[in-house]
Amino acid sequence: MTQRRGGIKRSSQLTFRRRLFIARMLLRGPTSTEDLITAVQQELGAEGYPTAAVAALKHDLDALKSSYGCRITYRRDSGGYVLEDLGTLALLKGSETVRETMRLLEERFPADSTDPGAVHVHALLHHLRLLAAVEH
Repeated sequence: MTQRRGGIKRSSQLTFRRRLFIARMLLRGPTSTEDLITAVQQELGAEGYPTAAVAALKHDLDALKSSYGCRITYRRDSGGYVLEDLGTLALLKGSETVRETMRLLEERFPADSTDPGAVHVHALLHHLRLLAAVEH
C-alpha cells in the first residue's frame, strides 16, 4: 500500500475482494453494520478495514450500488442491510425455463401454505432470484 494525502491507498484487489465478500454476506440475509464489519475483519484480517470502519463500510455499500447496480437498503425492522438486487453481480442467467420452474414452485408452495417445507422453498426462491436477477 502506498501513502498519499488523505490516508492509505488500499489495493484495488483488496477493495474488490472486500466488496464481493460484503455482497456474499448480504446474500445470506439481513446483516447489521457491526456484523458486516466483524465478518470482513475475520475474513481479511488486519487489512479488512481501517480505523474508521463504519465510514469505510458505507463507502463500500455505496460503491456496490453505483458500480454494480446493487440495490441495498437499510431496514431497521429486518435487522440491518438487505440485498434486494445484485445488479450486474448477478451470477446466473434467468432463462425462461428457470422463471417457469420458479413459478411452478411458487404455485406448489404458496406463501400461505401449511406445508412445513414451504418456508424453505420460498427462501430458496428468494436466493435464486437474487443470483439470477429474476424479478418476482
